[in-house]
Amino acid sequence: MAGTDSRKQLLTLIRDFAAEKSHGERRVAGLQKRIQELQSELDTANAELEESKRSKEASEQELKGFEVELAMNEASIQTLETRNSAIQREISVVGSDLEVLKRQLY
Repeated sequence: MAGTDSRKQLLTLIRDFAAEKSHGERRVAGLQKRIQELQSELDTANAELEESKRSKEASEQELKGFEVELAMNEASIQTLETRNSAIQREISVVGSDLEVLKRQLY
C-alpha cells in the first residue's frame, strides 16, 4: 500500500506540475500576445506623432510666410499713406495757386 500511495503522490505531483506548466505556458502566450498588441499601439502612436510633427512644421512655415506677407503689406500701406499725404499737400498747394490766379484774373 505504501508503494501505491507513493505512486499516487508521484502521479499527483506530475499532474500538478503538468497543469502548472500548461498554465504558465498559456500565461506566457497571453503576455506575448499583449506585448504584440502594445507594440502595434506604440507603432500607431509613433506614426501619429510623426505626422503631427510634420503638420506642425508645415504650419509654422506657413505662419512665417504670412508674417512676411503681413510685414510687406504694412510697409506698402505706410508707403501709400505717405504718398497720399504728399499728393494731398500738392493738391492743397495747387488749389492755393489756383485761388491766387483767380484773384489776379478778376
